[in-house]
This record gives sequence, structure tokens and C-alpha cells, in this order.
Amino acid sequence: MVSPEASEFLQTVAPFNQLGREEFNRIAVSLDTEHYTPGETILERQDAPSALFIVAKGVVEEADLTGSVALYAAGSCFDAIGLINGRSENTFVSRDRSLCYQLPAQLFHALSRSSSQFREHFHLELQRRLDALVAVQQQREASSFLLARLNEGPLHPPVFVAPETTIREAAEVMQDREVTALLVRRGDRVGIFTERDMRERSLLMGLPDTTAIGDLSTYDLQTLDRENFLFSALMLMTERSIRHVVVTREGEIDGVFEQADLLGYLSNSSYVIASRLDRAQTPAELREASAAVTTLIRSLFHRGVKPRYIARIVTDLNRKLFRRVFEQVTPHSLRDDLCLIVMGSEGRGEQLLRTDQDNGLIFRQEAPNGERTAIAEPFTRMLIELGYPPCPGDVMVSNPDWSKSYAEYRMALRNWVAQPSGDALLKLAILYDASTVAGDGGLLTDLKEYLFELLGQEDAFTGHFAKATLAFPTPLGMFNRLVLDEMTDGRGMDIKKGGIFPIVHGVRSLALEYRVRETNTIARIQALSGRGPFSEEFTADLIEAFDFMCMIRLREQLAALDEGNSYDNVLDIGHLRSSERSLLRDSLKVVKHFKTDIAHHFRLNLLG
Repeated sequence: MVSPEASEFLQTVAPFNQLGREEFNRIAVSLDTEHYTPGETILERQDAPSALFIVAKGVVEEADLTGSVALYAAGSCFDAIGLINGRSENTFVSRDRSLCYQLPAQLFHALSRSSSQFREHFHLELQRRLDALVAVQQQREASSFLLARLNEGPLHPPVFVAPETTIREAAEVMQDREVTALLVRRGDRVGIFTERDMRERSLLMGLPDTTAIGDLSTYDLQTLDRENFLFSALMLMTERSIRHVVVTREGEIDGVFEQADLLGYLSNSSYVIASRLDRAQTPAELREASAAVTTLIRSLFHRGVKPRYIARIVTDLNRKLFRRVFEQVTPHSLRDDLCLIVMGSEGRGEQLLRTDQDNGLIFRQEAPNGERTAIAEPFTRMLIELGYPPCPGDVMVSNPDWSKSYAEYRMALRNWVAQPSGDALLKLAILYDASTVAGDGGLLTDLKEYLFELLGQEDAFTGHFAKATLAFPTPLGMFNRLVLDEMTDGRGMDIKKGGIFPIVHGVRSLALEYRVRETNTIARIQALSGRGPFSEEFTADLIEAFDFMCMIRLREQLAALDEGNSYDNVLDIGHLRSSERSLLRDSLKVVKHFKTDIAHHFRLNLLG
């Protein structure tokens, strides 16, 4: 039996203080009490949590592989995310003499099923924690610039020339070696001759191009050791109004750091890209800012950031871009009377490398065709100019099917549910994944609530909807051998069709049945944990499989870009290490299991 002090304390902690007396007492008598010493590990990464921890005294730190991400003081709860996912993603360590109450996992899941208030609290908390983790990653990204060493940046090898070198010869060497500065040896002294020297000291002074550069060079070199920070180079350039810093190693010249490279390095950070998007006033400024996103993705991926967190950052940047385009083409007087939505992977917040457009408009009232096209056509055209090609399926605001009034969308939903043809099911899936970018988001929210209302009258619909989960075979053969897809010219397998899509659509089907309002696949899995075919353990396995397949797909796509090729969803098995092939087999086994569960759950064998 828990002490009266513990019961009194629990009455001050959300969501327990919002529960009815019966539920509260059920929790109070089930709590365990644990004391932890400073530095003691409470949960390890990948542990399966046996309880929800409620901090009563002290401080607990949550850390990922690269450092601290959160602190929990008295009145805080952890690790609800680990309970929902089935495994802890991070490590939890007591940083003080801490006292924690433990709510058993079985009771946590039972309350999540029986109490919508309890369930919603922790799913909202999960969303806040995910936002916080993304914010931490962005802060680290900014810090990584400040703390990166010069030897980690784009350092140019030193190019030495004699003081007798002429201006013309210096220009030729710079062009040939692709540098903007030369180092000039004169006895035991070393000077620097830059493009700016060539322009300001020779051309503007009218010196002939046969003039030797020795007397035009600067011998007061500004140097930093290669172990210094990039930030130090930026400060030195700013203070001295220079564009080059000479980098040394143990006192010897090791290279030259150029201002343009430093600014380029900085400009690929998400917080800088976001700032540039906010300030952009012209299509050219938007294009310049958005062009850095691919470099950002590559940088985050190579630092070991999970694709789902990269996708959150990229989603924020993309939506900021779409919002700026919307503002540039939509009269201010109309913005509150319509809703700009994105769909597909962009709507689910899973878009990484740029693909085609998936967007639509919802007008509050029926709008004249001229008014629609006045917004839709320039919006589509500007996105094409920014590098977003037209959607092959024409899911764009320029298509009247995806640019119409709220009433027209309601009518379309009624028709799709009443007559679930292949085209109707596809369109409904597209709209269910939609997210608001600009305008009145209530229009989209109300449409989805209307969809749930319609589904309450059509019991068989979700079964027909779920059938597409089984559309593609799982690429596993006898004895779980990986099967190559004949359509890939022997390169490997289409990991989207064989692994990722069945998870996305199977989860989408269950989410539709259980009226889940999240759009992101992992958020939907977490919301479904403990419902339908989702045991807590299988929730963790499915998230892990989805994460792994998204990771290897992104790596393959980035490698294709690095080689100057276009990217697709084909995974070359030859590029995988032995351990990765094993993990891929395990992931596809999870997919196969999930498809079987979907078939049983929706009784797909009984549907025509």
C-alpha cells in the first residue's frame, strides 16, 4: 500500500489529478517506490520499461548517444514514450538522490485503453517530447558549427608561388587550382596575395599584368592552428575585415580557409535556412534558401541523426517554404477563407529528399474558377521553378479535384465512402494524410471529423481500404532469403513497395478504423499501441523495422546523388554489410507478420 504522502503527492501530478476516484485509487495502491543514488542508471537505451516513472524527489537526466536531451524534476513523468514504443530510445540517469514512484506497465496500458483523458495526455506529451527532441537536434546543429574545428571544415591546400610571379601568372594559377589566394615565399617570410589584391591593388591602380606580385602581397599573415574552432575563424575575419585565414599545424602552414567556404558551411544549417526563408521576398531568394536543404539532410544523416528526426526538420522547412509561396500568390483578404494542405509523405511529415508536389486547397465557400486559378496556377508554377516537379497523379492545387470548396470536399468524401472504387480509396488515403500549411486549418480538421462520422455508418469500408496493404509481395523467399525484384534490372529490391508501403498503409488503415488524428506513421503506431493487432512488443518491432528501412533507403539515395545520379526506392543488396542484410531480413519478417495481422484483423479473405 502506498503511503499517504505518496497519494497526496500524486494528486498534484497530471494526468493523475484529473482521474476519477476509482481510477486514482487503483493507481495509488499499485505504485512501487524506488530510491536512486547520483549517477545511477535507471533505464538503459533499448531497455523494455517495466513501469512509468514519476519523479517525487531529485533530478533525472535523459540522454541520447550524443548528450543530454531533457531533465525531469519532481512532478515529471518518464518514460511514457518507451512504454508506448516498447523500448527506451534513450538512457535515464539519476543526477541527484532521487525518489521515483513506478506505475506498472500493465496498468499504464490498461488505463490508456480505458481512459481517453489519460491516453490523450501521454500522446500529447509524446508529441511535445518529439518536438523537443527536434529542437535539441537543431540546437546541437547550431552548436556543432560553433564547436567544429578548422580541420573539419573545407580547408584548401596551400598554393605557394615565387615573389617574381606576375599578376597574369597569378590569375592563371588561381583559376587552375580553383583558389582565391596564393602564398608568396620571400626568403624566410610568407605573404598572401588574394583575388581582392589583384582587383584593388593592380587593376584599379592601373598596374600592367606583368607586375610581380611580391610587392603587392601582405606579409602580416593572420593564422590559426587547425585545432581552433570555425567560430574563431569567423571572428578573426570579421574583426580584421579579411577573407582568408592561414591554417597551421604545429607551426607549419597546412592550408587556407576562405570566407566563402565558411559562410557556405554555415548557410547549410537548418536555423539559417529557416531564417532565410522567413526573410525571402522573391522567388530567387526562396530558391537560394531551399537549395541548401539537401546538403542539410546529408549533413544530419552522416552525423547519425535518425531519418524520422531529419524528416521533422525538413518538414518544418518545406512547410515554411510552401507558406511563403502561398503568401506571395494569395491576396491577404482571402487567406483566412481557405486552407492550403500538403498530402502524401509531405502530409505525413516523412518527406526527406525532394519529390513531386502533393498539395491542395480547401475554400470555405464555393469560389469562382477565376479566383481559384489566380491562386493555384502561380502557386504550382512557382513550386516547379523552385525544383518541385508536377505530381504525375495531378494531386496539386492546379487540379480542380484538389482545389474546391469545403462543401464539395464533403460531397466527394460521401461518394468515396459509398462507392469505394480503387480511385476513391486512393483519394481518401491521400486526404486522410493531409496536413495544414497555411490558412484556416479548421477546414481540414472538420473534413476529417466528417470522414470519421461517415465511417461509423460503413462497417465494411476500412476492410476494402486495408486491402492495398497486401498489394506488393514481401521480398523474402524460402528460409527468409532476400528476393531481388526483376523490375530493378537485378540491382536489388524496391524497398518502398516491399517494406515501407505495407507499414504506412497498414498503419493508416488501422488509424482510420480507430479514428486516430495523427498523420505521421510512427505517431500513428504509437497512438495504436495496445489496440487491434498491436501488442506493446510488436509496436517496438514495427517502429524499429520502419526506421531501419527508411535509413538504408535514404543512405542509398544520398549515395546516388553523390555520384551525380537520380535516386529512387531501389535498394542495392550489394551495398549492405552482412549485419545490415540480417537486419533487413528481420525487418521484412516484421512486415510479413504485420501483413498477416492486417489480413486477419480486417478479414480480407472474406472480401471480394
